[in-house]
Amino acid sequence: MKLWNTKNKNYLAATKRIEYDIPPKFISNIDFTFKLDETIFNKDEAQTLYNQMRQLTKDYRTQAMSLFLQSTTREQEILTNEIEHIIEGFPKEENDERFDVESGYIEFKRYNELREKRYNLEAEQSL
Repeated sequence: MKLWNTKNKNYLAATKRIEYDIPPKFISNIDFTFKLDETIFNKDEAQTLYNQMRQLTKDYRTQAMSLFLQSTTREQEILTNEIEHIIEGFPKEENDERFDVESGYIEFKRYNELREKRYNLEAEQSL
């Protein structure tokens, strides 16, 4: 569950970064601009090349952020599915007179839902 919490925070942070166009450092450090000898190029041609460089940088950032979000989304989905699988695998039938397994299942499921809500609130507040 702690791993899920970490991955969920990463997922929420990635979605906020995309929303506000703030890429992580490993993406934002890339800049595809270089100096042109403007004595050789005319002003319009140089500006066109600079615009192409900026567009290339922007396209890279967009694609890198999309891939980053895709990977964090998938990590979060896999962990969520594993947790749901564990909950569904919890015994639901009563097989012992000393324990009420069905109510134990219901309480365990409720506990997990509340824990997930708490983790989501903590993650949202930390952003």
